Amino acid sequence: MKRIALLVAIAAFSVSVKSESLRFLTFNIWGDYFNNPVEEREKGVEATILNSRADVVALQEVTPNWYKSQMFLNLAKAGYAVVRGDEAAALRRAAFTGELTEEHINHEPVLYRKDRLKLLDSGMEFFHLKLQTSKSVTWLVLEDRESGRRFVAFGTHFWWQHNGKESNAIRELNARHILWILADIRRKWGENLPAILGGDLNSHVTSSDHAMLRSRGFVNAASNAEIRSTHCSHHGNPARGEDGKWRGSLQVPERDKAKYSIDHIYYTKGIRALCHEIITDQISLDVSDHSPVLVEFDLLP
Repeated sequence: MKRIALLVAIAAFSVSVKSESLRFLTFNIWGDYFNNPVEEREKGVEATILNSRADVVALQEVTPNWYKSQMFLNLAKAGYAVVRGDEAAALRRAAFTGELTEEHINHEPVLYRKDRLKLLDSGMEFFHLKLQTSKSVTWLVLEDRESGRRFVAFGTHFWWQHNGKESNAIRELNARHILWILADIRRKWGENLPAILGGDLNSHVTSSDHAMLRSRGFVNAASNAEIRSTHCSHHGNPARGEDGKWRGSLQVPERDKAKYSIDHIYYTKGIRALCHEIITDQISLDVSDHSPVLVEFDLLP
């Protein structure tokens, strides 16, 4: 009954939200590391993004084959621009002296709707090249074309291992890295510039990287939005069925709780979270081990 009530509330809310509200989606699209070819899932990922009607989309695990797929071309036709940042410049800032290869592409691009938003500035940084080249943060300073309100959007993917204090410390450094970037952005674009951060943080809300973000004014939408989902964002790998197609499902009920989520959207002062939703339709379950997280925001005057 609780799930039905929540779905009804979200449906009613989506009809009643103000037209100027901003929709932010974060989605780990499950790379192609596990004999899970891009071409078998790209239409589903594309459909999930388009169905969300998101204004900003933070993606994770976008491998080289994803960039070669038809999906980004189709999303461009639908009005989205993709920001990867200058990978070569980011490598130089990280003191990398080798050659730029496909290994160094930005796995965490951010998309935005060009008809709604204007790109003012952007960039990307690698977190720790010696540990893993695929973990980074991408940022965009965006301006609402109608209201003129500005904000910075972050898309990120934190360190993945869970071996205790060592991995927790690495993720805390990932969070600190973003805070340093935000401080630099605000020195250029205004100290009160609001921020939204979305991504696969590979950690629960009780961990030290979350505490670091909260200590600097970030608020978790899953805990503070007016309407909140109670699902877990990480549901396990889809499996190939007898028909050859990928099928995903939610895990057992005891893990169907928001406190176990590792995909998060945070925001700062100057923004109000209206509706937090973890998307669990069959299309999204079939294409990734992560459910997309969608939050509807109000950009305050």
